Amino acid sequence: MAINASAFSPKEFELGLQIEGTNCGTKSVNALIGVNVDSISFPSLNPVQVFDVRNHAGRVAQDVDVFLSKKQTVKEISFSGVLDTQVAPLFIDGVLGSEASEDGSTTNLFRIADTYTPGDILYGTTGVDRSRTYTVAIISPVSGKSIVMSGCVFTNMTFSADMGEESGRVKFEATLQTGKAVEFDQTAAITTDYTANYYSLGDATVRTVAAATDNLLQSFSLSIENPANFHGFSGDNFEVVSRAIPEISVSADFTMKYDANSLELDANFGGGQSATGGITTISDDADISSATAGKFSFELPSSLLTNFALNEGAAQLVDVSVKGVADPSASGADNKSMLNIRI
Repeated sequence: MAINASAFSPKEFELGLQIEGTNCGTKSVNALIGVNVDSISFPSLNPVQVFDVRNHAGRVAQDVDVFLSKKQTVKEISFSGVLDTQVAPLFIDGVLGSEASEDGSTTNLFRIADTYTPGDILYGTTGVDRSRTYTVAIISPVSGKSIVMSGCVFTNMTFSADMGEESGRVKFEATLQTGKAVEFDQTAAITTDYTANYYSLGDATVRTVAAATDNLLQSFSLSIENPANFHGFSGDNFEVVSRAIPEISVSADFTMKYDANSLELDANFGGGQSATGGITTISDDADISSATAGKFSFELPSSLLTNFALNEGAAQLVDVSVKGVADPSASGADNKSMLNIRI
């Protein structure tokens, strides 16, 4: 094999995402949507590798001692980038994984209801109740050398923005896992490229954190954790994916100005808050259902303070963290839910 003089820029690699069709876990690369990522990393394949020396003459490991397997291992990929209006619904739908989480009366209004119970996924069958899988493709600039991960589910989504960076443009971090074997040396191409339609924290005119209103925000971070558990076996793959065991969880972090409004929270964190918490709303409308489409808005109707700390900046700031909980006794679907997102 002769020396190859070709070199490639890391920016020539692309990442594509596609909802899989009628059979969950079936590779789908005919309509890949481009994701605006910061960079592309090799997925975590987690192969079984046992190199322990066994009992035999000599004090070295021998090739007969080695055990290698790719069967029934969970593969994972993480990536970050800029959130646009094309991929945002796919991300939110994917991490919630339940049809009941989308409000049919308002387009692109998603919620985690107090009765949230997503359906299980059986590879090779049609996903029900929005419990479906995704194909992720790492597209190489070398033809026929792309990496394809089928049967993926979102296990974590974090949305964040900082007014000191790119005028508050909303970014994301995503993690997906699959119980299917990863395919190498594949052919894949982006069908629909990412867009320049972005979201900004600067659109938020309603800035309420744990019932404290009119805060001056520097930044926010909203994280949704939805664990996946893989069961059964079929060849090299798992058979069933269960979601939200033991729970789907939502937390948010804020950095905001130290003033009379934000200081309503310190005593509450010190023991003055009730179990139902207070509402957190980052939006351009106090009514999340009326928030403007094409802007990033979210609401935690019952949020409990988990941290309050001073943050020294050009002006004195505070760091505040909350955890969302559901309130089944509240009136109205929005108020009962743990999280509402409007995009």
